[in-house]
Amino acid sequence: MVTFSDEELIDVFSRQLPDLLERRPELEPVIFQGFLKAFVRREELAVILDELRELRAEVDQRFEQVDQRFEQVDQRLERAEGATNALRAEMNQRFEQVDQRLERAEGAITALRAEMNQRFEQVDQKIEAFRNEMDQRMVALEFGLHQAIDRLGSRWGIRNEIVFRKTIATLLEESFGVEVEQRVIAGEQFDVVIYDHQHILIEIAASVGRTIGERLERKRLLYTKSTGIEPTRIILATADIHSHRAQVLRDKGIEVIEPEEPDYSKI
Repeated sequence: MVTFSDEELIDVFSRQLPDLLERRPELEPVIFQGFLKAFVRREELAVILDELRELRAEVDQRFEQVDQRFEQVDQRLERAEGATNALRAEMNQRFEQVDQRLERAEGAITALRAEMNQRFEQVDQKIEAFRNEMDQRMVALEFGLHQAIDRLGSRWGIRNEIVFRKTIATLLEESFGVEVEQRVIAGEQFDVVIYDHQHILIEIAASVGRTIGERLERKRLLYTKSTGIEPTRIILATADIHSHRAQVLRDKGIEVIEPEEPDYSKI
């Protein structure tokens, strides 16, 4: 009996046997039967085939179950997509409602802004009218003060300043509705006209000298320090002042009221 080594058997099965079957294909059943006898019996092969069939059936059943689960998943996804679409439609509807409300709110805000602008314009007009009225009253006040000084100065020479102050205070309070006060601060007498929250210092003197500017500035500082209110205006009423000195005071912001020079050409 011929024996083969392992290497020779490997060579026979790996190279020579395929060559033989390629040259003599009719030997394939014989060789196959020989292999069956050598490795497995027909009954065992039938058992293996049955097991393979059962395995295939089980695999098919598993695949069917997997297909059913996929179908269920698809159905759930379809229902989820339907619910998502419904939710999207509802959200779009709500956003449209919000947009409509915002449009109405913007319209209301625009109308309110227009109304507020109109009212502010009306308030500005009223304030402007009030300012014009105050300016007219102040002009009338100054004109009346000038006239009073001219009349009293020409008649009395402003010799009696107490009577003059009382006359001016009565004129302002009764004719122009302003408040006239006399205050004494640090030994200085102040004649104050308070009108529309404005404090106006009135200095009345028959005549004034070179120190009048320093005197009025000192009184302005004293009044501001004492009351916490800076005078809006300072008015000097006098019947005798040098024209140069009056101009210096006017340059400093002090209003000077003096009698007008008589026009002798009309006499």
